[in-house]
Amino acid sequence: MKFTVFAFFGLTVCHAVSIQSQARGPIIWQEEFDTLDYSRWKHLITAWRGGSNEFQYYDNLPENSYVRDGILYIKPTLTADRFGEDFLYNGVLDLNQEGCNVDTDGGCYVVAGNEIINPAQSARMVTSDSFSFTYGTIEVRAKMPKGDWLWPAIWMLPTDNVYGGWPRSGEIDIVETRGNDDFSCNGYPIGRQLAGSTLHWGPDPSQNRYESTHWEKIIQNPDFATDFHTFRVEWLPNGFQFYIDNQMIGEMYPPAGGFWELGGFNGQNLWSSGTVMAPFDQRVLRYKKSA
Repeated sequence: MKFTVFAFFGLTVCHAVSIQSQARGPIIWQEEFDTLDYSRWKHLITAWRGGSNEFQYYDNLPENSYVRDGILYIKPTLTADRFGEDFLYNGVLDLNQEGCNVDTDGGCYVVAGNEIINPAQSARMVTSDSFSFTYGTIEVRAKMPKGDWLWPAIWMLPTDNVYGGWPRSGEIDIVETRGNDDFSCNGYPIGRQLAGSTLHWGPDPSQNRYESTHWEKIIQNPDFATDFHTFRVEWLPNGFQFYIDNQMIGEMYPPAGGFWELGGFNGQNLWSSGTVMAPFDQRVLRYKKSA
């Protein structure tokens, strides 16, 4: 699965991560961030803006991700602080020289033109080369960032797209928040007072049925950027449960026809070769993002 955050300023900090086998069994993977262990964590290096046309590029720089006193910090900074303001409009960002490992949509080599160079730089870290699992409990203790248009996220994605590209093979969002303070939609707070967990699934992006598997929690004073909170997912062979600070915010158990029936899709069931939990019946890895 995945963990990611995108921001212009502010900090996202993660205190601890643990994963248990099914039914709250023994811990099979744990990270206390005594050091930044590169045998466990891989940095993605890319200027690919993703499906949301994000503002940042990702690199492995000490100013953007570091460990201090048992806490992982993910801190976005401004690209102009590194290369100068003119670089955004007239420069060339060649990440091949820095070990680019995601070339989607030209993510390794960007030339300023119709769009400026990504104006922020941050960190995106994955466990893709060190750990993956199927079914169990994952718990993360983290403090989210403050700042307009920050979008921190902790996700899980399949190690292999057995059922096809996103979202056919699913995505599990452990938590996402926004860094804005005074931010609302039709009077409903959607800034850093709100945190949500989501399942993404469907035959293609236009038929992503995430709306029916999305849950939220709102808190005031303190909000999710003021202190640490615990986010937990119980991934079971027959369903999901999502928790924030030990309070269940949502659960779901697919019907006999699985997620295909739940989504009301037409045509051949793309997940017919899997279990009732398909596409969420495959091994996953973890992502962290700062954005």
